[in-house]
Amino acid sequence: MLCFFGISMTEGTQKDLVIGVVAGSIVMVVMDLAIPFAGPLVGGFTAGYLAKGDALQAGKAGVLAAILAAIFIAIGVYQKLVHSQVEGFVAGWGTGLLLYLIIGLYFIGLGFLGSIIASAIRK
Repeated sequence: MLCFFGISMTEGTQKDLVIGVVAGSIVMVVMDLAIPFAGPLVGGFTAGYLAKGDALQAGKAGVLAAILAAIFIAIGVYQKLVHSQVEGFVAGWGTGLLLYLIIGLYFIGLGFLGSIIASAIRK
């Protein structure tokens, strides 16, 4: 039995969770470039469906995938802001951190919603 965030899981369950998180975050990042609102929703659905568990397992997979995808998107946004001509217009750390926080909350909310929908469909 392994323990992940205080919830004990078997080896297969943890493997399914990791596969769901990685696949869901990849789907989120790729789809968010094409369809912004559908990316986190479909990625959360993918993560929750591949996690192969109850609603708690699916929700955890969706949230972790969203956090991972939000980190990748925030790094991409940061790189674009640093290497562009508008870096002088950005108000520094305050606006940047607020932007990353909003991106993270947006991804987490829609990713969780998608994973709960996947959990309901999987039953």
